[in-house]
Amino acid sequence: MESTQFGVVDYIVAVGTLLFSLLIGVYHAVVKKQTNEDLLLGGRNTRVLPVACSIVVTYLSAIIIQGYAGEIYSHGVQIFQTGIMASIFMPIAMYLLVSVLYQLRLTSVYEYLELRFESVALRRLAGLAFIIQFCVVTGVVLFAPSIALETILGIPVWVSVAGIGICGTIYTSVGGLKTVIWTDLFQFVVIFTGLVSIAARGFYKAGGVAEAFEIVDKHGRLNLFDWTIDPFMRHNTLNFFLGYGFKILCMYGAYQNQVQRYCSLPTFKDCVRAIWLSAILNLLTMSVLIAAGLAIFANYAGCDPKLLGKITRSDQILAYFVLKELAFIPGMLGLLVACIFSGVLSSLSSTLNSLAAVTWKDFFSRSGRFKSMDDGGQANTSKLLAGFYGIITIALAFVAQRMGPILQACLTAVGAACGPLGAVFIMGMFMPCVNKWGAIVGTFTGLLAMMSVGAMSFQLEKPFVVPLPTSIDECPFGTDMSTVKNISLIVAGEFEWPEKIFTLSYIMYPFVGGLLTIIVSLLVSVITGGCSKAKFVKKEYLHPLLRPHFGSSKVNLDENPNKADNLRGDLCGVYAKKSKKSTPAHPLSASELIPLSSGS
Repeated sequence: MESTQFGVVDYIVAVGTLLFSLLIGVYHAVVKKQTNEDLLLGGRNTRVLPVACSIVVTYLSAIIIQGYAGEIYSHGVQIFQTGIMASIFMPIAMYLLVSVLYQLRLTSVYEYLELRFESVALRRLAGLAFIIQFCVVTGVVLFAPSIALETILGIPVWVSVAGIGICGTIYTSVGGLKTVIWTDLFQFVVIFTGLVSIAARGFYKAGGVAEAFEIVDKHGRLNLFDWTIDPFMRHNTLNFFLGYGFKILCMYGAYQNQVQRYCSLPTFKDCVRAIWLSAILNLLTMSVLIAAGLAIFANYAGCDPKLLGKITRSDQILAYFVLKELAFIPGMLGLLVACIFSGVLSSLSSTLNSLAAVTWKDFFSRSGRFKSMDDGGQANTSKLLAGFYGIITIALAFVAQRMGPILQACLTAVGAACGPLGAVFIMGMFMPCVNKWGAIVGTFTGLLAMMSVGAMSFQLEKPFVVPLPTSIDECPFGTDMSTVKNISLIVAGEFEWPEKIFTLSYIMYPFVGGLLTIIVSLLVSVITGGCSKAKFVKKEYLHPLLRPHFGSSKVNLDENPNKADNLRGDLCGVYAKKSKKSTPAHPLSASELIPLSSGS
């Protein structure tokens, strides 16, 4: 597709987005000498609104912005169920998992696994799986905007990947978590503004909201719920509830990049407010994004740019629409590019900061050379780690273009690992009988099984998902038909066992992986005597509802300095006397937690 020349206003908007993000990082790096805790946890004194916006945009990447429009164009509005499930399961994750992890005030969430299961191996296995998973995912995230930028400006893929990657790496490594959170707030505003502009223009061009919905309904794009029971079906409501719901439970309740934000807030009440606010903002943003996708489809329902050969993949439809319908407004192309920049920068910066925190706390801080470092040396090491992972993700971005549709590729990679990694936290808090051997074997089995299924699903040559039909029958007179593609009819592949297992819906990966992990962990724990040792699990590692009935009394931190330091996460944790804003040392009881979880 031919590119359109940027105007002065477009350059100001697009370049200004990058420069402003860099300036926020420089400000936090220069205005105050940051300790390692400032870099990784924001000094534990961040604010509710920026954290809530950061929680939303961490996963609201350029993949989602471009991928959802393409998903609606090809498969309809069923993907909106992800927004519904997210807003339902985010508060549940807060009640079930975050309530325990916040009280421990950890730097790395995987410290909990060593404390609960008394296993360094399990902690490092989970940490390594997180690092590998998000290096791959962030590579996909970084590649995604290159599609739109090549479409709009004709910028080569390698230029956009390197430019955005370097920018995000610099401000994340020098500015730390506070920079990530404040740039996320700015980027949330940019993304929301861009989506509203696209949706408004799309509905206007389609003849109004009512006319647009009539068109998309006529072409079968408004079928939101499907109650078919089939785990191999790409999208249906039960799969979204089980698969995506479990994914949200794991990712927002026990994943480093989210728990790290919760622990940066001063009190648990602030944490509760941030999660409820982020649930509302997430549903609102997803609604606007879906509206934009429907409005775009309404404009091209009878004259498909993909069939005309104007675009090569459905992921490009949003950029194509802006190029054709909004380019005449000064600054609109720049706003689209800024929107894409913001999406990828928010995800990139969040991931790099979390990868640095996990690598430092779970691997480097335990070795003699790094353990003896002063705080300045630790802070510099964390900065170098963030920079290192920035280079890794830039390199992996060039591999991402081989992974097919970017939305499904990313969701598949995340889903393959998040189920087993989330399940081990659920077992730790709700199943005292699970011991370290069960947790290690179960987690490893779940990770290996789901990653194998995910990898094999991309190697199947026959398509097992057929997009909804489009046409060029209603193209206006004078439309250039010289580039029309001869598209042969695509027939869904039929697979027999055992090959059929690889056609499992990517939405179901987290649930199946988590269930497999729990089953194997319970079996191994029973065999290795886990039930007889359940009463020795410390109460503070269990959920408040179980504490009156299971577990031993609270560990005495003063008797074990190493475990005390580990439990605090750092010297300014919840039990540290120097912190004036630290939360009370006693754990939450069930009676204290339930009112908080209702938003009071």
